[in-house]
Amino acid sequence: MLLAAAMKQEDVFKSMRDNVGGSVDPKLFYVLGLAAAAFVLLMVVINSMKNRQSRPRAVNHQGKLMKELLKKVSLKGGEVKQLKAMATEQGCSSPLTLVLCPSLLAKGMNTKGKADKRVVMGVAKKMGILKKK
Repeated sequence: MLLAAAMKQEDVFKSMRDNVGGSVDPKLFYVLGLAAAAFVLLMVVINSMKNRQSRPRAVNHQGKLMKELLKKVSLKGGEVKQLKAMATEQGCSSPLTLVLCPSLLAKGMNTKGKADKRVVMGVAKKMGILKKK
């Protein structure tokens, strides 16, 4: 008891500070953190390389094909818009399908939809599907 009474509060705090603080080297913490970040980054790169697939380049481009075909058929911009509208109504992926398949074009002209039927009939006449009067 005498020993406890002889110790002052300052001595107790000094003893606690010496025992608890200041003994950890921050360089070790930084090195471990950097190593963990490098490992995570390496795993992400390996995973992305593993999931990457080589895709072949597209030989044909739908837009270029459309331009070439429209030059040969000599369609105007409004006619192409009407063909696009009719193609979406028919569930076709492209108006080229309607131009290349006359039965789909005829089916589209007979169904109700947003496409202007007179313009589409003019396209059919240009292509020779309908007879000109």
